[in-house]
Amino acid sequence: MYMAQHPVRVLLIDDQESDYLLMRSMLSSIPNQAFYLEWASSDEAGLEAIRRAAPDVCVVDCGIDASDGLELLKNACEAGSKAPVILLTGTSDFQLNGEAIGLGAADFLVKDQLTAALLERSMRYAMAHARTLDELRRQQDELRASELRFRSVVQSASDAIILADDSARIIGWNRGAEAIFGYGEDEVLGFPIELLMPERYRDKHRLGFKRFRMGGRPHLIGKTVQLEGLRKDGSDFPLELSLASWTSGGGTFFTGILRDISERKRADEMQCAREAAEEASRAKSNFVANMSHELRIPLHAIIGFTNLLLKNKNSDTEARDFLERILLNAKDQLVLINNILNLSKIEAGKVDVEARPVAIDRIVRDVVRQMEGQRRSPDVEIVLRVPPSMRPITTDGAKLKQVLINLMENALKFTESGTVIVNVAASPTDFSPVRIDVIDTGPGIPPQQLDEIFEPFRQLEKRAISRRSGTGLGLTISRSLCDLLGYDLRVQSKEGRGSTFSVLLASETVLPLSA
Repeated sequence: MYMAQHPVRVLLIDDQESDYLLMRSMLSSIPNQAFYLEWASSDEAGLEAIRRAAPDVCVVDCGIDASDGLELLKNACEAGSKAPVILLTGTSDFQLNGEAIGLGAADFLVKDQLTAALLERSMRYAMAHARTLDELRRQQDELRASELRFRSVVQSASDAIILADDSARIIGWNRGAEAIFGYGEDEVLGFPIELLMPERYRDKHRLGFKRFRMGGRPHLIGKTVQLEGLRKDGSDFPLELSLASWTSGGGTFFTGILRDISERKRADEMQCAREAAEEASRAKSNFVANMSHELRIPLHAIIGFTNLLLKNKNSDTEARDFLERILLNAKDQLVLINNILNLSKIEAGKVDVEARPVAIDRIVRDVVRQMEGQRRSPDVEIVLRVPPSMRPITTDGAKLKQVLINLMENALKFTESGTVIVNVAASPTDFSPVRIDVIDTGPGIPPQQLDEIFEPFRQLEKRAISRRSGTGLGLTISRSLCDLLGYDLRVQSKEGRGSTFSVLLASETVLPLSA
């Protein structure tokens, strides 16, 4: 019978030449197949031939060198031989044959009963069996490698990957699960999966598995859901679960991929809170804008009628004093409402920036001229320091002017004597303005209040030098306008030595503050 297209390499290990001659004769009589027969007359020669020639099949005499052939079989296996071995025995020794088969022999033949057909069939079976074993070993190696790759992927995953059997007991646990739940693998294998669930989920879990055992399909298979897990320390945490099932000869198994979503939940909650706060801020701003509009109408009427009454020259001194107080307070209230309205518009994002090239020196000079008449004490001198030449910058001149007016109003209000300096610093390379300082010699600001003065309606403690405390919105509006323009408003102050408010027009500014 046909076995292979190439000659089959046969190694005969036998110390009798007559057996070799008989074997050669039988092989030559087998039709449709060529054989190459090599003869080794001792164990040592046989092992050397196995290592050197790698035969397709070995035929070994059990009685060689007065041994039973088993030692040769062991040595051949230890030498790494994959060639199938057929034992030749003088008698049907079933015990010996059983031991040989246990050591890996493919077949055994009795010499007195040996025929060419029996030899051909035994070799064909032995080589087929050897190929089957090789294929099984190859598949086992691939399966082992695949399992190692799978375990490597599972163990390196940051998510928890947990395997459970059809009794809901844990049979697989990766390092991600250890990091998330706090249990080591040896602490959870064989334990029910409900170990990882808060108590309130366990009854529902048991009902689900009971339905599964009765032939139902688990509701969570193929879905991704959000649940809560229970750590080893007893704390609950939100998780995302993706569940899959698979079936093998041992039953149905489940694979769960779990992700700790605590950070995502916190981020979602913060986003919701932020959106709610922004919505509340918009609602507040709209309300303030509407109320400010309603309040400004009667205030304008009060101011108008008061001015008319003051034009009456027949009014006595006391009446005129009352009218002037009414006019002053009405104007203060109008300033307050306007400031609140401006701040609301900024917070609501309803203020547009109209940027165009402007000359900073012109804006600063206009502000200084405007504020000259608001000095409350003749002992206060306003000093302007502007470089002789500066390049224009692109900005919203009206809003920058409003910032400088607010800063100068504060400086003049809190400076009883001394100077208020307005200083413009320019880059020495391209002469573009980089900073505007408003420096006063007032009482200064306590260090613990430097961060508070920019909050809405936050005022310093009233001082004797300040006849009018103001609205507490000027600095808030100024910083908001600077943020809108892309500028940075900073303050430096020492109690008893005054304060310096600086508008940084360029982020790379490193020029020292003017004294």
